[in-house]
Amino acid sequence: MKNNLSSRITRLGLIVIMLFAILGAAVAPGGQAFAENGTAAAANAGSAASTETAKQAASVADAVYATSEFVLKNGVQSDWQAIGLAQAGYKVPDSYLKALESKVAAAKGIFARATDYARITLAVKALGGDPANTGGYNLIEKLYNNDKITGQTLNNAAYVLLALDSGSYNIPADAKWTPAKLLAEILAKQNTDGGFTLTTGASDPDMTAMVLTVLAGHKNDPAANTAGQRAAAWLATAQDKNGGYGDSSESVAQAIIGLSSFGVNPAGTEYTRGNVNLVGKLLGFSTAGGGFAHTAGGSYNQLSTEQALEALVAYSLFGTGGKLYDLSSAPVKNPQVLVSVAIEGPNGTLGEGTVYAGNVLTALEKAAAEKGVSLVNEAGNYVTGIGGVTAGTFGGYDGWMYVVARGGAWIYPSVGMGDFTLEANDRVLVYYGGDNTQVVESVTVSPAQPKPGQDLTVKVTQKQWVWNEKTFTSDPVTSPAAGVQVTIGGKTAVTDAAGAAVVAGGLPANKYTIVITGYLKNSTPAVVRYSQPLTVASAAVDRPAFTDVSSISPWALESVYTAYDRKLMGGVSEHSLVFAPKQNITRAQFAALLLRLTGNEPSAAASAQSFSDVKVNAWYYGAVNKAKELGIISGVTSTAFKPDGVVTRQDMAVMIMRAFKLDAASAAAGAGKFTDEDQISGYALTAVRTVSGLGLMTGAGGEFNPSAAVTREMAAAVAVRLP
Repeated sequence: MKNNLSSRITRLGLIVIMLFAILGAAVAPGGQAFAENGTAAAANAGSAASTETAKQAASVADAVYATSEFVLKNGVQSDWQAIGLAQAGYKVPDSYLKALESKVAAAKGIFARATDYARITLAVKALGGDPANTGGYNLIEKLYNNDKITGQTLNNAAYVLLALDSGSYNIPADAKWTPAKLLAEILAKQNTDGGFTLTTGASDPDMTAMVLTVLAGHKNDPAANTAGQRAAAWLATAQDKNGGYGDSSESVAQAIIGLSSFGVNPAGTEYTRGNVNLVGKLLGFSTAGGGFAHTAGGSYNQLSTEQALEALVAYSLFGTGGKLYDLSSAPVKNPQVLVSVAIEGPNGTLGEGTVYAGNVLTALEKAAAEKGVSLVNEAGNYVTGIGGVTAGTFGGYDGWMYVVARGGAWIYPSVGMGDFTLEANDRVLVYYGGDNTQVVESVTVSPAQPKPGQDLTVKVTQKQWVWNEKTFTSDPVTSPAAGVQVTIGGKTAVTDAAGAAVVAGGLPANKYTIVITGYLKNSTPAVVRYSQPLTVASAAVDRPAFTDVSSISPWALESVYTAYDRKLMGGVSEHSLVFAPKQNITRAQFAALLLRLTGNEPSAAASAQSFSDVKVNAWYYGAVNKAKELGIISGVTSTAFKPDGVVTRQDMAVMIMRAFKLDAASAAAGAGKFTDEDQISGYALTAVRTVSGLGLMTGAGGEFNPSAAVTREMAAAVAVRLP
């Protein structure tokens, strides 16, 4: 394995990636007002400007990262957010595009405004869809044959042209609105001062910037190019002494988008007032966590945040010659996805967490930065140290390596970190090892559902990749992990030759973490540290004797007893104690359960009827009415509730979020964690992310199964987790 390790350590190139290359001469402002007066200051003006530009570039890169992930963690709420994320290089959940397609299909391709068609077209294109065939409808035809452009606000013509420019679409010569006709319509609306406005009157920065964004796609047209230059000049003259356009962050954002798209630097001298340029002004509207406010010092605002995200991305793309709405190459081929990262040193964990990244290199950089772990490079190409631990510490071929867990199996990449493309929900393990170091392949506990005080046997298998000189490949070899430490709840045992360790006397009822380590003195570890959860359930003493207890899944048994003890759920028979764990819970039953969990009493029998199919004499009449009054439930139609219908897992998530008024912002860990997220309906996506992020609902095998029916034992398991 030595030869393989040596070459592998070499391959772990840690190239310092500049997220946004905006420091070149083509981007640097021609003389920013950062230098002091005087001869010495003048001599250093170029250096000072360059330094400040570098600082601002780093700030923009950080802001794009923070704002993108803030939006993703809270769930994508708008088409503009989706476009900004896609252009920033992030993977927007497939469910968003599916929801757009469903929206178009449900509307039968008919929307009230031309701007609706334009917005949806841009979002569909950015996410890799086909605007000419979305939900069975041709949005492009709806644009070029739209009859609501003339006599409307300038927004209509501007957005329609922007959408038609987003791809290579077939636009017939006899179309009601060709790009040439739309361009002429827009140019005719330019004011004498060079600006534009929504209808008539004085020029305003938002509309001027919007039109400038559109004209960027027609700079080869002399009239459009001249109009764009005049619009850009007007944005400079309209900028106030504080560097913005009044108190609005959105106006600043739109100006940055327009100027960046047209190829004009919004951080240049022309757009600098005092020491503040447009980009710096926008950053001044940021709020904690990655959001943006409408006014400086204000609170988070969704509209302000989505426009700021697009502006920051537009400025980043400007540095590489790109434009925000140039969607010809969308979506990004190697987008940043949510993955978990663990950095394991020779004597302990150096850091772990979740990040968005497109490759292992970026994932390591982000995880290390978040945890304050230092990285050391050799000539900017190789990982030679992490967290103060450098390659060759123990005098051999030891050094930093990595593997990736995907779909329950380890992948041992044959490429460097920067060349390994990550997929959503991958688990990256960067570890310090040598010839002897292996990774844990599996950990099994016997009995699978241990009781308090019961002896536990933990069996550990390990895997390593051995270099094959004949095939020049690394072959996986699995074996028992002998001589490694198994620690649970303060007790430690060592595995025997078969990889088994016995924890004598067991443990009290509780939730634990099994930790496997193979740390060795003055050497690399025998195995990389590994952990997994374990629950020791309470003994069923003085518990109700359900006649169908054998049908209750082991993972749900404790929850069923707890739900019964708390009087949250009862049996289903009047003659014997039957729980019916596999029976689907109905919509009426779940509504009643949520009332009990939230401490609300059902409505009086005399209350007004909420749904035509919820009869006054039904046991659930008061519960359904109260749940409807509290906004916990809604009907399948405006008049019907379908009380005996089953509850799907995604509907359960929605009702829980409403009942407990859960804050989506607190569900960061839930974003993008399921492999079947594209099957989650748009109305339920935020709720699913929220409840899963808070640990209230979990999936199986990486899937959430949104359309699966909720059984009574599932409901019990969730009920006991709720506050």
